[in-house]
Amino acid sequence: MTSEVEKFELSSEEELPIVLLHGTSGESEDWSRVVEQIAKNRSVIRPNYFGRIAGNDRADTPAISDLAARVVDAARADGRVRFDLVGNSLGAGVATFIAAEYPEMVRSLVLISGFSYGSDPRMRLQFGLWLHLVQTDKIALTMLLLTSGLSREFLLVFDEPTLDGVIKDFVASSDWPVIEEAIRVDISLDVRAQAQKIKAPTLLITGKYDHIVPSAYSEDLASLIPNSKKVEISSGHLSFLEKPLDLAAAILRFYKDEQYG
Repeated sequence: MTSEVEKFELSSEEELPIVLLHGTSGESEDWSRVVEQIAKNRSVIRPNYFGRIAGNDRADTPAISDLAARVVDAARADGRVRFDLVGNSLGAGVATFIAAEYPEMVRSLVLISGFSYGSDPRMRLQFGLWLHLVQTDKIALTMLLLTSGLSREFLLVFDEPTLDGVIKDFVASSDWPVIEEAIRVDISLDVRAQAQKIKAPTLLITGKYDHIVPSAYSEDLASLIPNSKKVEISSGHLSFLEKPLDLAAAILRFYKDEQYG
Protein backbone atom coordinates (compact mmCIF):
# COMPACT_ATOMS: atom_id res chain seq x y z
CA MET A 1 0.00 0.00 0.00
CA THR A 2 1.34 3.43 -0.87
CA SER A 3 1.10 6.43 1.40
CA GLU A 4 0.28 9.23 -0.97
CA VAL A 5 -0.91 12.63 0.12
CA GLU A 6 -3.93 13.80 -1.85
CA LYS A 7 -4.62 17.51 -2.06
CA PHE A 8 -7.26 19.93 -3.27
CA GLU A 9 -6.44 23.54 -4.03
CA LEU A 10 -6.92 26.13 -1.33
CA SER A 11 -9.44 28.88 -1.79
CA SER A 12 -7.16 31.15 0.25
CA GLU A 13 -3.47 31.05 1.03
CA GLU A 14 -4.32 31.66 4.68
CA GLU A 15 -6.71 28.70 4.96
CA LEU A 16 -5.39 25.66 6.83
CA PRO A 17 -5.74 22.17 5.35
CA ILE A 18 -7.82 19.37 6.85
CA VAL A 19 -5.90 16.13 7.51
CA LEU A 20 -8.10 12.99 7.39
CA LEU A 21 -6.99 9.73 9.04
CA HIS A 22 -8.65 6.43 8.12
CA GLY A 23 -9.37 3.46 10.39
CA THR A 24 -8.10 -0.10 10.86
CA SER A 25 -9.02 -1.72 7.54
CA GLY A 26 -9.22 1.50 5.59
CA GLU A 27 -7.20 3.73 3.32
CA SER A 28 -7.36 7.28 2.05
CA GLU A 29 -10.00 6.44 -0.57
CA ASP A 30 -12.52 5.76 2.22
CA TRP A 31 -12.94 9.52 2.57
CA SER A 32 -13.84 10.17 -1.07
CA ARG A 33 -17.51 11.03 -0.60
CA VAL A 34 -16.80 13.11 2.49
CA VAL A 35 -14.03 14.96 0.65
CA GLU A 36 -16.49 15.87 -2.12
CA GLN A 37 -18.21 18.09 0.45
CA ILE A 38 -15.44 19.45 2.64
CA ALA A 39 -12.95 20.10 -0.17
CA LYS A 40 -15.20 22.67 -1.85
CA ASN A 41 -13.57 25.42 0.20
CA ARG A 42 -10.71 23.68 1.97
CA SER A 43 -7.52 21.84 1.13
CA VAL A 44 -7.50 18.17 2.14
CA ILE A 45 -4.60 15.84 2.97
CA ARG A 46 -5.47 12.16 3.44
CA PRO A 47 -2.40 9.99 3.92
CA ASN A 48 -2.31 6.20 3.85
CA TYR A 49 -0.30 6.46 7.03
CA PHE A 50 -0.13 2.72 7.66
CA GLY A 51 1.22 1.79 4.22
CA ARG A 52 4.59 3.42 4.79
CA ILE A 53 5.45 1.14 7.69
CA ALA A 54 3.88 -2.12 6.49
CA GLY A 55 6.18 -5.09 6.21
CA ASN A 56 7.69 -4.84 9.67
CA ASP A 57 8.28 -8.08 11.53
CA ARG A 58 5.33 -9.03 13.71
CA ALA A 59 7.41 -8.40 16.84
CA ASP A 60 7.98 -4.86 15.64
CA THR A 61 4.36 -3.79 15.25
CA PRO A 62 4.39 0.03 15.20
CA ALA A 63 3.36 2.00 18.24
CA ILE A 64 0.77 4.74 18.02
CA SER A 65 3.66 7.22 18.22
CA ASP A 66 5.12 5.75 15.01
CA LEU A 67 1.86 6.28 13.17
CA ALA A 68 1.53 9.80 14.52
CA ALA A 69 5.03 10.63 13.31
CA ARG A 70 4.14 9.37 9.83
CA VAL A 71 1.12 11.67 9.66
CA VAL A 72 3.12 14.65 10.87
CA ASP A 73 5.84 13.89 8.31
CA ALA A 74 3.21 13.73 5.55
CA ALA A 75 1.85 17.15 6.52
CA ARG A 76 5.32 18.66 6.76
CA ALA A 77 6.27 17.18 3.39
CA ASP A 78 3.38 19.16 1.96
CA GLY A 79 4.76 22.29 3.59
CA ARG A 80 2.14 22.39 6.36
CA VAL A 81 3.00 23.13 9.97
CA ARG A 82 -0.59 23.60 11.19
CA PHE A 83 -3.88 21.96 10.23
CA ASP A 84 -7.34 20.81 11.34
CA LEU A 85 -7.24 17.10 12.16
CA VAL A 86 -9.95 14.45 11.67
CA GLY A 87 -9.53 10.80 12.67
CA ASN A 88 -11.85 7.83 12.31
CA SER A 89 -11.75 4.83 14.72
CA LEU A 90 -8.07 3.80 14.96
CA GLY A 91 -7.34 7.06 13.13
CA ALA A 92 -9.07 8.85 16.01
CA GLY A 93 -6.52 7.31 18.37
CA VAL A 94 -3.69 8.49 16.15
CA ALA A 95 -5.28 11.95 15.95
CA THR A 96 -5.63 12.09 19.74
CA PHE A 97 -1.92 11.34 20.12
CA ILE A 98 -0.96 14.00 17.56
CA ALA A 99 -3.15 16.68 19.15
CA ALA A 100 -1.54 15.99 22.54
CA GLU A 101 2.08 15.57 21.50
CA TYR A 102 2.20 18.08 18.61
CA PRO A 103 -0.17 20.77 19.97
CA GLU A 104 1.43 23.53 17.92
CA MET A 105 0.34 21.76 14.73
CA VAL A 106 -3.32 20.99 15.50
CA ARG A 107 -5.79 23.87 15.43
CA SER A 108 -8.87 21.67 15.94
CA LEU A 109 -9.68 18.00 16.37
CA VAL A 110 -12.58 15.84 15.18
CA LEU A 111 -12.73 12.24 16.46
CA ILE A 112 -15.18 9.89 14.73
CA SER A 113 -16.06 6.65 16.55
CA GLY A 114 -13.06 7.15 18.77
CA PHE A 115 -11.85 5.06 21.70
CA SER A 116 -8.99 5.59 24.11
CA TYR A 117 -8.05 2.08 25.26
CA GLY A 118 -7.91 -1.02 23.07
CA SER A 119 -7.44 -3.50 25.90
CA ASP A 120 -10.78 -2.75 27.50
CA PRO A 121 -12.30 -6.26 27.99
CA ARG A 122 -14.94 -5.86 25.26
CA MET A 123 -12.56 -4.25 22.81
CA ARG A 124 -9.87 -6.85 23.43
CA LEU A 125 -12.36 -9.65 22.74
CA GLN A 126 -13.44 -7.96 19.52
CA PHE A 127 -9.94 -7.23 18.27
CA GLY A 128 -8.78 -10.70 19.32
CA LEU A 129 -11.53 -12.19 17.15
CA TRP A 130 -10.50 -9.96 14.25
CA LEU A 131 -6.90 -11.05 14.67
CA HIS A 132 -7.91 -14.73 14.66
CA LEU A 133 -10.07 -14.30 11.56
CA VAL A 134 -7.52 -12.25 9.61
CA GLN A 135 -5.21 -15.25 9.95
CA THR A 136 -7.78 -18.01 9.40
CA ASP A 137 -10.90 -16.79 7.55
CA LYS A 138 -10.76 -13.48 5.75
CA ILE A 139 -14.24 -13.95 4.27
CA ALA A 140 -15.71 -14.39 7.75
CA LEU A 141 -13.86 -11.30 8.98
CA THR A 142 -15.21 -9.25 6.09
CA MET A 143 -18.75 -10.46 6.82
CA LEU A 144 -18.30 -9.56 10.48
CA LEU A 145 -17.02 -6.07 9.62
CA LEU A 146 -20.05 -5.44 7.40
CA THR A 147 -22.63 -6.73 9.87
CA SER A 148 -21.13 -4.87 12.82
CA GLY A 149 -20.00 -1.81 10.89
CA LEU A 150 -23.17 -0.94 8.97
CA SER A 151 -26.71 -0.33 10.14
CA ARG A 152 -29.58 -2.66 9.29
CA GLU A 153 -31.25 0.11 7.27
CA PHE A 154 -28.19 0.59 5.10
CA LEU A 155 -27.73 -3.12 4.44
CA LEU A 156 -31.37 -3.52 3.45
CA VAL A 157 -30.72 -1.87 0.08
CA PHE A 158 -28.28 -4.60 -1.02
CA ASP A 159 -29.36 -7.94 -2.45
CA GLU A 160 -27.40 -11.13 -1.77
CA PRO A 161 -25.40 -11.19 -5.05
CA THR A 162 -24.32 -7.58 -4.51
CA LEU A 163 -23.16 -8.26 -0.96
CA ASP A 164 -21.33 -11.39 -2.12
CA GLY A 165 -19.54 -9.26 -4.70
CA VAL A 166 -18.62 -6.63 -2.10
CA ILE A 167 -17.16 -9.31 0.15
CA LYS A 168 -15.17 -10.97 -2.63
CA ASP A 169 -13.80 -7.63 -3.85
CA PHE A 170 -12.73 -6.58 -0.36
CA VAL A 171 -11.00 -9.91 0.30
CA ALA A 172 -9.20 -9.79 -3.04
CA SER A 173 -8.12 -6.14 -2.91
CA SER A 174 -7.17 -5.66 0.75
CA ASP A 175 -3.61 -5.58 2.00
CA TRP A 176 -4.05 -8.17 4.74
CA PRO A 177 -0.59 -7.90 6.37
CA VAL A 178 -1.28 -4.18 6.85
CA ILE A 179 -4.72 -4.88 8.32
CA GLU A 180 -3.27 -7.47 10.70
CA GLU A 181 -0.68 -4.95 11.85
CA ALA A 182 -3.39 -2.34 12.36
CA ILE A 183 -5.46 -4.72 14.50
CA ARG A 184 -2.43 -5.27 16.72
CA VAL A 185 -2.19 -1.49 17.15
CA ASP A 186 -5.91 -1.42 18.04
CA ILE A 187 -5.22 -3.86 20.88
CA SER A 188 -2.20 -1.94 22.17
CA LEU A 189 -3.82 1.49 21.82
CA ASP A 190 -3.84 3.59 25.00
CA VAL A 191 -4.20 7.35 24.59
CA ARG A 192 -5.93 8.07 27.88
CA ALA A 193 -3.05 10.16 29.15
CA GLN A 194 -2.74 12.04 25.84
CA ALA A 195 -6.48 12.81 25.75
CA GLN A 196 -6.21 14.73 29.01
CA LYS A 197 -3.48 16.96 27.54
CA ILE A 198 -5.47 18.16 24.52
CA LYS A 199 -5.99 21.91 24.29
CA ALA A 200 -7.45 22.17 20.77
CA PRO A 201 -11.22 22.55 20.33
CA THR A 202 -12.51 19.00 19.93
CA LEU A 203 -15.64 17.39 18.49
CA LEU A 204 -16.50 13.72 19.00
CA ILE A 205 -18.89 12.18 16.45
CA THR A 206 -20.63 8.92 17.29
CA GLY A 207 -22.82 6.60 15.20
CA LYS A 208 -26.20 5.75 16.69
CA TYR A 209 -25.92 2.18 15.35
CA ASP A 210 -22.17 1.72 15.86
CA HIS A 211 -21.54 -1.81 17.16
CA ILE A 212 -17.77 -1.75 16.64
CA VAL A 213 -17.13 1.29 18.83
CA PRO A 214 -20.39 1.87 20.75
CA SER A 215 -21.06 5.45 21.80
CA ALA A 216 -20.06 4.73 25.41
CA TYR A 217 -16.43 4.55 24.28
CA SER A 218 -16.59 7.95 22.64
CA GLU A 219 -18.27 9.28 25.76
CA ASP A 220 -15.40 7.92 27.85
CA LEU A 221 -12.93 9.60 25.50
CA ALA A 222 -14.89 12.85 25.63
CA SER A 223 -14.78 12.82 29.43
CA LEU A 224 -10.98 12.89 29.24
CA ILE A 225 -10.73 15.79 26.78
CA PRO A 226 -11.32 19.22 28.34
CA ASN A 227 -14.23 21.19 26.89
CA SER A 228 -14.98 18.71 24.11
CA LYS A 229 -18.27 18.61 22.24
CA LYS A 230 -20.29 15.59 21.07
CA VAL A 231 -22.73 14.93 18.26
CA GLU A 232 -24.49 11.75 17.10
CA ILE A 233 -25.39 10.84 13.53
CA SER A 234 -27.77 8.11 12.40
CA SER A 235 -25.17 5.66 11.16
CA GLY A 236 -23.19 2.55 11.90
CA HIS A 237 -19.44 2.54 12.42
CA LEU A 238 -18.60 3.02 8.74
CA SER A 239 -20.21 6.45 8.63
CA PHE A 240 -17.94 7.65 5.82
CA LEU A 241 -19.70 5.05 3.60
CA GLU A 242 -23.16 5.10 5.10
CA LYS A 243 -23.75 8.78 5.86
CA PRO A 244 -20.97 10.79 4.18
CA LEU A 245 -23.16 13.88 3.77
CA ASP A 246 -24.20 13.88 7.43
CA LEU A 247 -20.62 13.28 8.50
CA ALA A 248 -19.28 16.11 6.35
CA ALA A 249 -22.05 18.41 7.57
CA ALA A 250 -21.19 17.70 11.21
CA ILE A 251 -17.51 18.46 10.58
CA LEU A 252 -18.22 21.66 8.67
CA ARG A 253 -20.76 22.82 11.27
CA PHE A 254 -18.09 22.42 13.94
CA TYR A 255 -15.66 24.51 11.92
CA LYS A 256 -18.33 27.17 11.40
CA ASP A 257 -19.11 27.27 15.11
CA GLU A 258 -15.39 27.63 15.82
CA GLN A 259 -15.20 30.27 13.03
CA TYR A 260 -12.78 28.25 10.92
CA GLY A 261 -14.72 28.81 7.71
